[in-house]
Amino acid sequence: MPADVPERRGFEVRRVSGWPITAPSWMAAAFLVAFVLAVIVLAIFGGGNRGTELALRVTARWSFLFFLGAYAGSAMAWAFGPNFNGLARRGRELGLAFASAQLVHVGLVLWLYYIAAGPSGAMVFFWVGIFCTYLLVLFSWPRLRDALGPRVWPLVRMIAIEYIALAFAADFILGRLQADGPGKFPVTYLPFALVLVGGAGLRIAAYWDRKSRYLRETFALIVPGPPKASQFGGFFREDRQIVWLFLSFVGVVFILLALDGALSEICEAALALYGPCIVVLAVYALLKLAVFKIKFIGSQLK
Repeated sequence: MPADVPERRGFEVRRVSGWPITAPSWMAAAFLVAFVLAVIVLAIFGGGNRGTELALRVTARWSFLFFLGAYAGSAMAWAFGPNFNGLARRGRELGLAFASAQLVHVGLVLWLYYIAAGPSGAMVFFWVGIFCTYLLVLFSWPRLRDALGPRVWPLVRMIAIEYIALAFAADFILGRLQADGPGKFPVTYLPFALVLVGGAGLRIAAYWDRKSRYLRETFALIVPGPPKASQFGGFFREDRQIVWLFLSFVGVVFILLALDGALSEICEAALALYGPCIVVLAVYALLKLAVFKIKFIGSQLK
């Protein structure tokens, strides 16, 4: 096979204008840029609380750019056409680059713990998000991903990536609203908040379109006969051990979040992230229904 022909297997090699682009190169570039940005901020503002907090903000924004591509790349391709197909195909590389850049961010958080004068909270909300990040990295390897099976893996991926999105929403939206209020929302946070909510909205719209299309095709092919077994029943029968292990883990995380008092913060972050999207989609659905009713009534009057 020629060297310039891409082959997707493990850490595959791609080429852009003759330059090899691999998953490790994405990871190395993301990490190095995050590290340099942190060093520059700490050199200017010092390694104390202020400098570390500023470095945390900078590295969070840098890693968020990669997360956004992995989070909403497929939805962007669905909404805006084939020009975004390349972004959708590179979701794995972007996710690995995000995890690599997050290493610097995690190091800064640990440093802030070390220099903190007073007691620090457990930050279970944050650390569960970090766990989700590197859980997705672990299962980016095809053999481990295949071990979960085609039913369990999409569910694990969806929960993990949406949790990370909620962690960003808590930082970019909820935290600023609580600290400054809606009238004084920082302009520096506004672009990140808008693209995060927009990405979540595109994902919801793409999921809705995919499911509605599947239901239309399913109902069109319905053949009279005995009722089929529940899909959830098959799900539990085929992957019983993995499913129960997964449910047990989710239960442990839920208990830890409850003990840390983070459940209310998660609910508020979910409202800030998904609330505007659901309102927009509900208005769209109502308008579409109203137009359909008007056309139907008009056809009856003719």
